Amino acid sequence: MRIQRLAVATLALIGVAACSKDKGGHSTGAVTPPLAYIRYFNAVGDTLSLDFHAIDQIEFSQPFLAVPFRGIGLGSYQGYQAGSRKIRVFPNSTDIATTSKFLVDTTLTLSAGTYYTIIHTGFARSGQAPKQGLRVIADAHPTPGATIALRVIHAGPAAGNVDLYITSTAADPLPATPTFANVSYGTVQTYSTRAAGAFVIRGYAAGTTTTALFTNTAPLAPNTTISGNTYVGGADAAGTVFTVMVYGAATVGSAAAVTAGAGVNTTPKVVYWIDKGPPGIAP
Repeated sequence: MRIQRLAVATLALIGVAACSKDKGGHSTGAVTPPLAYIRYFNAVGDTLSLDFHAIDQIEFSQPFLAVPFRGIGLGSYQGYQAGSRKIRVFPNSTDIATTSKFLVDTTLTLSAGTYYTIIHTGFARSGQAPKQGLRVIADAHPTPGATIALRVIHAGPAAGNVDLYITSTAADPLPATPTFANVSYGTVQTYSTRAAGAFVIRGYAAGTTTTALFTNTAPLAPNTTISGNTYVGGADAAGTVFTVMVYGAATVGSAAAVTAGAGVNTTPKVVYWIDKGPPGIAP
């Protein structure tokens, strides 16, 4: 009996030792590798929702699943192990014949400590230009202090070149000149600052002011607080950093198109994405 107990104890110790090492002989403790931070946007307006996967490893490789047109992958920026990363993007479907046909198969080089905006844009349908693919942008978020900062990214090839006007309300007269003139598809502007406060962006086909393509209001900071402060940000919250993304219309008849209800997407639009919230402000 004593020998049996000894044998059991020895085996238990061996098991513990084995569990403390992975196959490569490295500790499986919570060791965080150098990380880059990525977020994924779907700006492909003629196909299904999309699944973004790293296929080279599981850890530090959060997938972004079922991302709809004009949507962002759940969780915004996620930590990805830095280095060379193998990425595939698939249509989101329960049909294996559909999901096995990936749209993107590429390798991204991610630098530790860098934040990336990855925009999937273009057209998925054959014969349409530009062909869908990933646009990878290394983000350098400013610290706007007592103002807010914003940049415009034009991710909608179907929208064409646009003039963007910023006013306090949609009823205000248009300025004499566009705030951002002749913004073309693929443009990634540097950040500019403006006073914190409510504002609206109206977009027109470049060179015209007859009929607005869209009129979209910037979100205000929420009233929800943590320990008396709000960190989410908004147009009225100094320190907020926005990306204003221009989207084209979804292709009518495609899986991306929503033709009724609050989510209608068959006309161009800008969406305000918060890149960085304020350091903490009282509501």
